[in-house]
Amino acid sequence: MLLLPVVAVALAACLAVLFASIFDQGQLRGFYLVWQENETFAAASVALLAAMYAARPVYLQVRAQSVQASLDLLRRIEADTEACIDTRKKLFDLRRAVVNLAGEIHAYAEAQEPTAQALKETVAAFRAISPRDLLKMSERPTINKADQMKLVALSAVLKIAQQVVTDILAEEWGGVIAQDVVAKEHDFISIKLAGLFNLSSEIAEDLEVQENTMRARAKQLREVADTIMV
Repeated sequence: MLLLPVVAVALAACLAVLFASIFDQGQLRGFYLVWQENETFAAASVALLAAMYAARPVYLQVRAQSVQASLDLLRRIEADTEACIDTRKKLFDLRRAVVNLAGEIHAYAEAQEPTAQALKETVAAFRAISPRDLLKMSERPTINKADQMKLVALSAVLKIAQQVVTDILAEEWGGVIAQDVVAKEHDFISIKLAGLFNLSSEIAEDLEVQENTMRARAKQLREVADTIMV
């Protein structure tokens, strides 16, 4: 359909040449004889031009539909890209909270005179990240199966780790958290936190690749839409 105007122009040029040739030959041999020799081709060409002119509204409609379909797909891709960006931000927040908590727990277990306030603030930031939100991310249709499973596992491990630190805070007495309780859970919670960091990093890398792919596809759709509209 995109080549239809080009074909029409070429055919019109051919007809112009044909009629010019008929006119020249007609002066020499007679117009009626020349017309009889070229009547079939000329009639077919005129009929084709008429058909192409009649088909122009259909062509314009198809072109408009193609542009609309490209724009609709572009909007869906942009929405999925935003979802990837939002998920990566949440994973970044999770990794930052994990690193801070791991460092604070280690410092608390080893400190000569530990203070509970910094530990409680770090735990609060860690618990603010919702495992349910991570689970909802895994339900997005644009997330591949491997990352869906990773997000489900990430949500489960996060829930366990949050329960452990909640139990640690429950041992607070008179504004003080027993150092031996923190030291006892240190190894277990460190393993969980390391798993959270590694798993969230893998998912973030996968989402970055997916995001770049969708950006390239969106750029291609914009170029197609611009070309059709010209």
